[in-house]
Amino acid sequence: MTFRIKVRRKIKQYFFRLKLHKLIQPFAEGMLTLAYYSKFSQWCSEQGKNFLYKDLEIGTERRFGLYQFVFDHLHLDTAIQYLEFGVFKGESIRWWVETNKNPDSRFTGFDTFTGLPEDWNFRYEKGHFSTEGKTPDIRDSRCAFVAGLFQDTLQDYVNKTTLDKKTIVHLDADLYSSTLFVLTTLITKLKKGDVLIFDEFSVAKSEFRAFMDVVQSYNVKYKVIGAVNNYHQVAFEIA
Repeated sequence: MTFRIKVRRKIKQYFFRLKLHKLIQPFAEGMLTLAYYSKFSQWCSEQGKNFLYKDLEIGTERRFGLYQFVFDHLHLDTAIQYLEFGVFKGESIRWWVETNKNPDSRFTGFDTFTGLPEDWNFRYEKGHFSTEGKTPDIRDSRCAFVAGLFQDTLQDYVNKTTLDKKTIVHLDADLYSSTLFVLTTLITKLKKGDVLIFDEFSVAKSEFRAFMDVVQSYNVKYKVIGAVNNYHQVAFEIA
């Protein structure tokens, strides 16, 4: 047994015996946040020049420039299957419906429409982003909405739907738990050339963390396409 292993065992032994979690717990969330921001910073550095499109100036409206680049670069004027998780007022899904005119495309937005199911990131409490049950007014027969928790609705949708078209998955669920559930449910169904777009990717402990957990767990190969708004919105192609 090496010296390093002996030290680790002793540390764990005393940690449990002395109940040091009582000392660490008040700082645990902050430490976890710093750890994931460190991982995120390293990831951005490693990606380097791999991004085909970059506009890192701050501004949420820059997401539409990213959408347009993805649309043009991957020639997405063909029939697509667009799935959006976290719809709120429908700005993103509306853009895709209005931009892709193919009659065989389908657009589905998933949301509780009653707000976040749990507190998020010390900034937004449970219920924030509620539209009081109202879905966006998008009058296009190709577009539909599914109300409820992803954990209650997505598996049934997957069981009834064949993702045979080019699939675009837009993730704006904010929460780690929600994003992780969506990714783990869909990742084995996605094909080479399908697209993932994250809306809060730079919140390292949430969407970035979920993405990296799934990439590592399922050995997912991907290509980065673009990033905007200080890496807040990032797009990937499944490779």
